[in-house]
Amino acid sequence: MMPHWGTGLARRWGAIALTVLSVATLVTVSAGLLTASVAPWRFVRFIPFERPTGWIPVAVTAVAGLVAAGWLGLRTPAVRRAVTGFGTVAVLLTVCAGAAANVGSVLAGDPAQAPAKLVAATGDGLELVAHLADQRHYRLRTTGPFAREGTTDVACTAHQSEQERPDVEAPPDNTHPPMMPAVRVESARFPDPTHLELTTTDGRTWTIRINGVNPDRTLDWCGRRSDEPR
Repeated sequence: MMPHWGTGLARRWGAIALTVLSVATLVTVSAGLLTASVAPWRFVRFIPFERPTGWIPVAVTAVAGLVAAGWLGLRTPAVRRAVTGFGTVAVLLTVCAGAAANVGSVLAGDPAQAPAKLVAATGDGLELVAHLADQRHYRLRTTGPFAREGTTDVACTAHQSEQERPDVEAPPDNTHPPMMPAVRVESARFPDPTHLELTTTDGRTWTIRINGVNPDRTLDWCGRRSDEPR
């Protein structure tokens, strides 16, 4: 005969299931955030959770699951109150830390959070994608269920709709800085698994050596003119 939900056996199994699920969720979120902060790549499927608006609800739900597991598995009222108090504090700290981190992420303007468009691909699971932010940020990405994306831009160019851009090296008292032609990527291809070839709208072709999702340099047309590739 199956035990009723209110019996001790069912409560213990429910507590175990909630604990395992909640702990697994917290470990996954922590591992994903740690990987994104220290590794030269990030998991593509985890990118939406890197913003606090992504991981805060997941972490809060996991903590709430641990509190519920305590209520199901513990019998002493005092211990239950202690678990509830601990869970409440943990939720508040998580929300406060996430709110502070959200301010930083918004100010930083991580281009990886912008929509990505496929630009070129190889036959062995390597792609070049463009993140469509205020500028276009080109990054290398692998395919598959554990797809990774490099955190270093292969190239940063003007948005596709821009034909000109202001000269950021103009004197600071110049309220109308001179405009320069905007450089954009016209075409891209992988001649082999260790090289990427980009042709830009200024008529030049650039060959970049790559190691997995990491390029050996960045072609930057988004900042100072003196930093542009020569």
